[in-house]
Amino acid sequence: MRSQYYCNMTEHTEQEYAIETRDLSYKFTSNNKVGLSHVSLKIPWGKCNLLIGPNGAGKSTLLRILAGKTLIKQGQLRIAGFDPFEFTSDRNDRHNSDMNQWITYLGTEWAGNPSVKRDIPVRLLISSIGGEVYSDRRDELIELLDIDPDWSMAYISDGERRRVQLVMGLLKPWRLLLLDEVTVDLDVLVRKSLLNFLRRECVERKCCIIYATHIFDGFSTDWCDRILHLRSGELVSDISSDEINFTPNGSQVKQKDDGVEIPMVKSFHPLALSWIQEDLHIRGTREDEKEKQSKRSLNWDNDGKYFDGDESRFNSYFKATRGIV
Repeated sequence: MRSQYYCNMTEHTEQEYAIETRDLSYKFTSNNKVGLSHVSLKIPWGKCNLLIGPNGAGKSTLLRILAGKTLIKQGQLRIAGFDPFEFTSDRNDRHNSDMNQWITYLGTEWAGNPSVKRDIPVRLLISSIGGEVYSDRRDELIELLDIDPDWSMAYISDGERRRVQLVMGLLKPWRLLLLDEVTVDLDVLVRKSLLNFLRRECVERKCCIIYATHIFDGFSTDWCDRILHLRSGELVSDISSDEINFTPNGSQVKQKDDGVEIPMVKSFHPLALSWIQEDLHIRGTREDEKEKQSKRSLNWDNDGKYFDGDESRFNSYFKATRGIV
């Protein structure tokens, strides 16, 4: 089964482009608002792409269409050479099943879903989607995202819950990855580790990534091959990282005949990264942390150690200061 799966992926990804769109347009039926307008793209395999634009620019709409979650009525779309929305009687159904296996879409709504905030161990969630089948990828992702498999989903932070989502979403090998603001809750070190992992996947397995985000700490031309700029549903810029030049003395972005010139900016990103790396070094592994936590005193009783005399007189004083009769 595994060999057939990879054979099918190879068959599709022999195409030069991971994504091709022509005059792709979309209008919301609820209010007739234009979500996308005549977007034409050709995105090859093996590239990491940033999708940039203000809120409401159409980034999420585009990603959901590419993921097959939103049906288009105008324009053309091809994923790995075939139309995911083409349903004809002579079409091979295997294309649909294969596409669902190797396209991964991760959005922000997962971490806020009440169903993933229940008292359930992280290891059980990961096992439920094939953690044992992809054990090497599972272990690597758990380590780089700094996850404790014994966490309960009910008692972890939003950032930790986001890390679990990423492990679950990235566990099965994918060829096309669509990310919509999924690093918003991550600290700079985990984000850096994740970006390094994604870049390596893209290069070594000839994958394709489209990443919509408003957070650019840690991004550079070493990671990103291409930048797409959406504005009010229109693709207004599509540039390669090779067309970007940095100037140490500039104060504003300048359009050049051979690309774009942008000023170097002062950033606290290296400092924050260094501090968090030091924090984790001091903390040690997750097992070390558990041992330290178990040695902490959680005793809520006084046992005569913190005040002497009449305990009721002590309690009465604090009740009086709080206005409690």
